[in-house]
Amino acid sequence: MTRGDDGLPKYARVAAAVRGQIAAGALLPGQPAPSGAALSRLTGFSTLTCRRALRELIADGLLTPGPSRNARPRVAGAPQPPAERDLAAAARALSAGLAARRRAHGLTQPELAVLTGVSVTTVGHAETGRLWQSRRFWEHADAILDAGGGLLRLHDAYRQAVAAAAQTARDGAPPGARPQAFAEVAGRPRAGAADAEESAERVGLPHQAIAVPSGLVTPTCVMIVWGDGSVTKVHPPRAAGEEGVLAGPEYPG
Repeated sequence: MTRGDDGLPKYARVAAAVRGQIAAGALLPGQPAPSGAALSRLTGFSTLTCRRALRELIADGLLTPGPSRNARPRVAGAPQPPAERDLAAAARALSAGLAARRRAHGLTQPELAVLTGVSVTTVGHAETGRLWQSRRFWEHADAILDAGGGLLRLHDAYRQAVAAAAQTARDGAPPGARPQAFAEVAGRPRAGAADAEESAERVGLPHQAIAVPSGLVTPTCVMIVWGDGSVTKVHPPRAAGEEGVLAGPEYPG
């Protein structure tokens, strides 16, 4: 490999330039790093060389992988607590597993959406780390893509990581700032507790977090109030097979 006057190979020189941007504050924690193509245009080196530089920075811990296979890596911030780190890894594994299975079967996202009976947006979100889909979606995807239970195992591992991260947040939050979930209810006949459980699944909450008066009503939506004061609403399906509607800030994937 060609080396510069400083004795460094090309990819190391690109990595050093990105490190300099981070040290100077031009790239802040949480911001996406330049893509391999962008670095290629800036440095004149090949895209493959620049992508290798990005991989080196990820290995060094200065960058973290993007939420999906094709997403740009981001500048690392403060070290993540183990529960958050495990949750991020579980989310990446689940999203990447679905995308890899779909491509291996030669399916496009629209084609998989038709087969699973959901919108293209739902499939796209599932492959980019926005993992609010119900378990039924993952059951259908696992069967259609001949995953042999592999996607369901990844899904269940992700749900366990969500619960662990939520418990860690609750344990470490000051009084009055703990995230909580509750169901807005209105006067229409109760169809069953499954509606509330389904809504809880869509945002990764354990079923018992949703309190519904027994035998009275069914929730019209699920509202999650997070510790920072932001609110997320999820409406349950209005008809069989219809996707729920997510409003407000999305649950981080």
